[in-house]
Amino acid sequence: MTGSPPAGEAQPTGVGGLLRAVRAAAWVEYKTLRLYPANLWLAAAQELTTVGVWYFVALFLSPAANGAVARYGGNYVAYVLVGVLLNQVGMAALLAPFTTVSNAFWDKRLETYRLATAGIWANLVGRLLWQALFATVWQGAALVFLVATGTLSLAHGVPVGEAALVWALLLASNAGIGFMGASLFFLLEVKKGRDPITWVYQYLVQIVSGLYIPLAVLPTWLRAAGQALPQTYVFTAMRSLLLTGARGPAVIAQVVPLGVESTVLVAGGAAMMAWALRRAERRGGLGVVV
Repeated sequence: MTGSPPAGEAQPTGVGGLLRAVRAAAWVEYKTLRLYPANLWLAAAQELTTVGVWYFVALFLSPAANGAVARYGGNYVAYVLVGVLLNQVGMAALLAPFTTVSNAFWDKRLETYRLATAGIWANLVGRLLWQALFATVWQGAALVFLVATGTLSLAHGVPVGEAALVWALLLASNAGIGFMGASLFFLLEVKKGRDPITWVYQYLVQIVSGLYIPLAVLPTWLRAAGQALPQTYVFTAMRSLLLTGARGPAVIAQVVPLGVESTVLVAGGAAMMAWALRRAERRGGLGVVV
């Protein structure tokens, strides 16, 4: 809930009102974790567990896999860790919209949000930003720890601005896909479990984006399929930036298609979500199972 203004006080409108409501929604997520510290530490542990698991898997596979990642310095452990850290952040943005809609629906809060100015969108965006920020903080802390302990070596003079841009495009593209998936809560009445869009996308990322398996060893047709995924460009660009310090054309070649995909996905996701909300209201209301 984004909070209600005092009686007689008009709700803020326009961009300022939307931003205020988004901030309030994110603040509610933060307060919930702060009030229940056990949930905070469990959520943090969940964020870091995947990194730990893949560190040991990569250690086991590195003798055979180092040659396949020569363009990134020939260190498969570093290759996997950078990918996993990034993917955890991307998954936070991907899954947040559907989770937000589902929780609000089953808690009987969707109709209340609808009555507030930008209520549903503020909650979607605010909670998405909080989940993305939470994941970024913990994955960033894991990165600092890995570098400090010598587990992961970064290139000298990493282009921070370019890395921040890739990170932002990762969030935008995954948020767009997440909105598409959340729209199916109403369009296909997917009221439980996972929506098919994010479910399929998550598995495609694991197989054809270069997350775990170097693109160099994939069959040509799978590499071609991977070019449709924003994560493929994110992993390639960020590994080049962090592990080799690459700049210029090598990075631009990844950022340009990633930027185009992110723009299309955000616009498409927002359009699908808006359509789904209008359709649900026409068919009896947001809180009704058709």
